[in-house]
Amino acid sequence: MKKKLMWTLAMLIAVTVLARPYDGYAKTESQKLEDEIKQLEKQMNALESSKRKAERDKKKAQSSKQNAQKESEAVSSKKELTLADIDQLNAQIETATAELMETQGNVANAEEELHNIGVELEETTKKKLDQDELFQDRIRLLYKEGAVSYLDVLLSSVSFSDFLERYDAVQSIMLYDKDMLTKIQSYEKQVEEQQAKKDEELENLKDLYAQRADQVASLEDKEQEKEVMIAAYNKQLQDKAQVIAKSNEIIEESEEISEEAERKLTAFAKKMSALEAKKNSIKNYYKGGKLGMPLQANYKLSSPFGYRIHPITGKKKLHAGMDMAVAQGTPIYAAESGVVIVAQAWSGYGNCVIIDHGGGLWTLYGHIKANGILVEKGQTVKRGQKIALVGSTGQSTGPHLHFEVRKNSEPVNPAPYLK
Repeated sequence: MKKKLMWTLAMLIAVTVLARPYDGYAKTESQKLEDEIKQLEKQMNALESSKRKAERDKKKAQSSKQNAQKESEAVSSKKELTLADIDQLNAQIETATAELMETQGNVANAEEELHNIGVELEETTKKKLDQDELFQDRIRLLYKEGAVSYLDVLLSSVSFSDFLERYDAVQSIMLYDKDMLTKIQSYEKQVEEQQAKKDEELENLKDLYAQRADQVASLEDKEQEKEVMIAAYNKQLQDKAQVIAKSNEIIEESEEISEEAERKLTAFAKKMSALEAKKNSIKNYYKGGKLGMPLQANYKLSSPFGYRIHPITGKKKLHAGMDMAVAQGTPIYAAESGVVIVAQAWSGYGNCVIIDHGGGLWTLYGHIKANGILVEKGQTVKRGQKIALVGSTGQSTGPHLHFEVRKNSEPVNPAPYLK
């Protein structure tokens, strides 16, 4: 982009130089300087325009950068808060997961205890059934032996001491049976109650495990949402960073363009000052009044200033001077002092001399003889100095001097300027 902008800047300057129209005429030194000054002004205006655009681009980029920086700071603050939330959620997840694992262990322990209680209950139930079966066997045995009752055992005593012994034995058996059944039934009840309690405890633990599992899942969902937010914040920060980088690039390029334009403007200003000084120093040879005659020999005015049918092209056009017919080789003299700005073949004029007299006035001498130009471009000549010899070069029908007077590059009738 920088190369493109610098190329555009160069083209703006180049176009103003290449766009100078070629007017087809020689120009006075003053006019040349004026043209150079105008071209410099165009170039300087183009540079000023480029500089202003660079400054506008820089200001716009600075504004974009500031906005992006503010937005980036706001996003960074949100990101920091979200990261803090994630840390807190991770701590909660860690605690909840530990509690969940603990509950899972408790559930496993409770299930194992419940299994052991079930085994113990089965064993107790079996003991009760065995004791009951023993009691039933004793009853069946008594029944088979004649259905002797405890009372028969007592009444069949042979003595009082035998009665007491029998009574103690019967009493012991009855108490033993009763005590055994009571103990077994009591233990069985305790085991059943313990089993019911452990069942309830296990259910509660399972409910707690489910709650804690839900809590961990909920915390993980929240943590995931925060991670999504962090990803979005990172994308925003990346976008803002790109805006800032692009803005910095534009700012840097704009500053370079502005500095380059400033350097060129400074150089052009110096050149402008030098041209103005040179322009002001140009001597005005013509002070007004009549010009000297370009020919001292007698001549015939073969074609005056004004519109006519061109003798060669046959087209009607302005005859910009006056034709003074005279013999070939007749000397031609400078009508006024000045600086020679053309001394060469010049389009339809053939060999031609143009003299700048200052003040926007210059004179033209056309159709000069081959090798008849006696002055050089840039030479200062005096009024009445011989400068050339009459000829018939260029678009000419015979030996004559085509003499023009131009004011600010425009042809005017020479007759009023001559004596």
